[in-house]
Amino acid sequence: MVNSVSKVRREGEKRQQQRFTVPKGTFVIISPGTDKEWKAQVIDISHGGLAFIYQGSKEDPDLSGALKILTRNADLENVNFETVSDKPAPGSTDTSLPYRRRGVKFTWMGVMGKQDLSDFVNSISMSGLML
Repeated sequence: MVNSVSKVRREGEKRQQQRFTVPKGTFVIISPGTDKEWKAQVIDISHGGLAFIYQGSKEDPDLSGALKILTRNADLENVNFETVSDKPAPGSTDTSLPYRRRGVKFTWMGVMGKQDLSDFVNSISMSGLML
């Protein structure tokens, strides 16, 4: 049996992809296949994934494997993702619907989808504002 070990970023190690801040009004829409959609504020983005803040339980957005990224001037649909982290947002209080911070990585999209994503990230990432 092969033991699967995921990469763990250790303190001081660099990320695989540079993260960029995004303009105000950048959101993700997650449709879990029910009549409910989740709209969440994007915090940052890279060519490998993004982070967003949402309100609810961490199981709610898990029902979907694709999201839509919206900005004022552009959008990108059917972006496949996999959750890599989900924790209470800094400063969030313990209420019935706490705010959470979720980090996702983009998964395989094919050559054209990957190029569309790259073009999209390049167009919305705020120049020089790397995290």
